[in-house]
Amino acid sequence: MEKVVIGVVHLLPLPGSPEYVNFEEVVDRAVQDAKAIEDGGADALIIENYGDRPFLKEVGKEVVACMTVVASEVKRETSIGLGINVLRNDAIASLAIAKAVNADFIRVNQLFFTSISPEGLLEGNTGKIMRYKRQIDCKAMIFADIMVKHAVHFARLGDYCLNAERALADALIVTGEATGREVSIEDLRFVKKEAEMPVLAGSGVNAENVEKVIRHCDGVIVGSYIKRGGRVDAERVSRIVRLTKGKR
Repeated sequence: MEKVVIGVVHLLPLPGSPEYVNFEEVVDRAVQDAKAIEDGGADALIIENYGDRPFLKEVGKEVVACMTVVASEVKRETSIGLGINVLRNDAIASLAIAKAVNADFIRVNQLFFTSISPEGLLEGNTGKIMRYKRQIDCKAMIFADIMVKHAVHFARLGDYCLNAERALADALIVTGEATGREVSIEDLRFVKKEAEMPVLAGSGVNAENVEKVIRHCDGVIVGSYIKRGGRVDAERVSRIVRLTKGKR
């Protein structure tokens, strides 16, 4: 199976968040960044409300509405796979948006088990999430973080791997301790060996380490590295794609 590259579109602050400025700018920036990810040759992109710090565990209706508009515009302007991540851990909102725009997957930071985050207790609720997915007939795949960044975990890495299939996850994401922090190769190797589903590296991937990282997983999610001056740079995307797929 060919390795995949997923680029991240970090949205500017949305209406209702402390640092919000202008919604038209949010949409325009998202579309431009999405096009740059596609131009760079990535297989898919994921949009997330990265600018809405400090994050809520359950977002307001305005966030769902605005992210749906943004996702719809991005989907109209690009032709690669589309994912949705509503921070922090609002999988129900992600599924609702994914259903509305026919997205290919969503990312869930804490699908199962529980962790402590700066936003509070993140409780996995896969039973409710999967029932809601069935209820609205959403076809999006579920990409689940395990030992997600910016959180303190009670379950061990092995516990996550053992219960991932039971949680009905479609793929697992392994990250470093924080945004931009390199993922542990030892952790990647362990998850790839133990999990019976695709495994993605979800943080800290760059041109210097991607060839090492990709040997132990099925793909990478890249956000911080592909930006130059706060904007997605198609050449940086292209470089990651070439290195990931072994095409120098």
